[in-house]
Amino acid sequence: MFVCGPGFTSAHHSHHWLGVKHCGHSDYVFSVAWSPDGGRLATGSKDRVVKVWDAASGQQLLNLVGHSDAVRSVAWSPDATRLAAASIDETVQVYATDVHVLLDLAHSRITGDLTPEECKRYLRSEKCPDFPQ
Repeated sequence: MFVCGPGFTSAHHSHHWLGVKHCGHSDYVFSVAWSPDGGRLATGSKDRVVKVWDAASGQQLLNLVGHSDAVRSVAWSPDATRLAAASIDETVQVYATDVHVLLDLAHSRITGDLTPEECKRYLRSEKCPDFPQ
């Protein structure tokens, strides 16, 4: 049985093996990986989704999509800024999990800085961060 946070657990038995359902996934979880600092947990599932959880609270932090079949393996980069997920669809997706990495990537692909309104809407921030030039 996998405990996914205070007050909620879920388990499912298969006649061949014990499969585990995480409370946030809609199907079996095939892979679990702790972030290098131990603060987050990543799960990969038959539902084709990778989820990132706060290890202390069990709160879901990210819902990462892109695979067309079950996610069988997840692994953090040593600095925990990226998460790799391998799928039965014969692909590996690499996700940026750190907001600063995402901002740097977005900034490298746009021609202008975000407006204050865009920062409020997309970053939920009253002030836009300083971007490297």
